[in-house]
Amino acid sequence: MRSFTSIFTPDLTCMNAFFTCLARLAGIGCLSLALVGCGPQEVPNLQGKTMGTTWSLQAVGADEALRVLIQTHLDQREAVFSHWKADSPLSQFNASTSTNWVPVPLELVRIIEVAHEVARETEGALDVTLGPQVEAWGFGGKPEQADKPGLEHVGWRHLAWREAPPALKKDAPEVRLNVAAVAEGFLLDELVARLRAEGLQNFLLELGGEVFASGHAPDGGPWRVGLQSPDGIPGNTLERLPLTDACISTSGSYRHRYEKEGHTYSHIIDPRTGRPITHRLVSVTVIHPRAVLADGYATALMVLGPEKGREVAQRLSLRVIWLEEE
Repeated sequence: MRSFTSIFTPDLTCMNAFFTCLARLAGIGCLSLALVGCGPQEVPNLQGKTMGTTWSLQAVGADEALRVLIQTHLDQREAVFSHWKADSPLSQFNASTSTNWVPVPLELVRIIEVAHEVARETEGALDVTLGPQVEAWGFGGKPEQADKPGLEHVGWRHLAWREAPPALKKDAPEVRLNVAAVAEGFLLDELVARLRAEGLQNFLLELGGEVFASGHAPDGGPWRVGLQSPDGIPGNTLERLPLTDACISTSGSYRHRYEKEGHTYSHIIDPRTGRPITHRLVSVTVIHPRAVLADGYATALMVLGPEKGREVAQRLSLRVIWLEEE
């Protein structure tokens, strides 16, 4: 049985008791996010599916109209960002052999821009041009390839973008994009803005395991998100974390992986090597007011590993929970 230890960044002093307790736990498996109860009042829970995962909304007064609003928005964005759908603008750009400007929806340009912001702040640890490597290792909806591509067409230098009019441009036909590392966070931010515009201020919105807590829970206190072992019984949490007007996002090597010939391969690809990460860091959880940044930074820090990752997190003053294999 493996054992793990958690490490928290210094600015999370208000949570010292929780992390001290968690660090003493051994053999708990890997952590994932789980929604937990927030008081005696019954809270409607709307649910749906999108982009190969699920979403849920907890809010007093949530009704069918909100469910339709959320599902419609997600369906529209999936039609743009999906690398599974051959007719999505992202898939069409990937399939194009043109090195000229290719018109795309504005939201695709904006998700590229925020991914580049994270990449710039993390020394290139987040790279949306890793599409060929993601596919080659068997994480892009296709079987693993025996011959892995090189890195000659990987890197931000191969991609250009503009907002007016919105378009993308690659310098070689082989460049292919995958925005999965920031898509869920980007969509969460959009949905939070839409729900608040509809007059909903207090809610808990989850998409693919990432959670945004807006306002307060029905009992008047902060919403609480549980850190749960994926091998445990759903709903049984190790600890409950208070969350208000912020997103909590986890990136882990355990989420999507496979074993082959005695080796375990994670879906998280290091853009510096073109290979799945192999260090002892099991998961990184980031808390941030912007969901897209929580999402992107969690992935980037996971790529960087325990030593370099903590150095970057401290420089950026990020609130981070680390889980390492001992």
